[in-house]
Amino acid sequence: MSPEEKEDMMTPAPPVETPQLSPTLQLSSLTRREENAVIELRRKHASARCASALRSFSECSSQYTIGVIWKCKELKEIMNECLRRANTVEDMDRARTIVLCEKQKQLEKTKDKPRTLI
Repeated sequence: MSPEEKEDMMTPAPPVETPQLSPTLQLSSLTRREENAVIELRRKHASARCASALRSFSECSSQYTIGVIWKCKELKEIMNECLRRANTVEDMDRARTIVLCEKQKQLEKTKDKPRTLI
């Protein structure tokens, strides 16, 4: 594998667009469950951005059992580097903003809904 091919596989795809956040919601207004959703969303985006590196390592590792440690070492390093580059602070903030926007949409839906007592 040439150095250019390695660098291409290590470079993640461009990130998803960040939606506009309402000033009424702060980044600290997430519950623990929503923070977990942020982490899962970030992982999902990183996996999508590094799909080619993940696919290459997966194909290599499916061919070997114990030998995967030696045979697929280079592909594992490429995959890990791509995932490291795709999991930055900016990506975490982007995922947090997406979850906050979803939360804001849910709040707007229930805002005008009358509450009933049982």
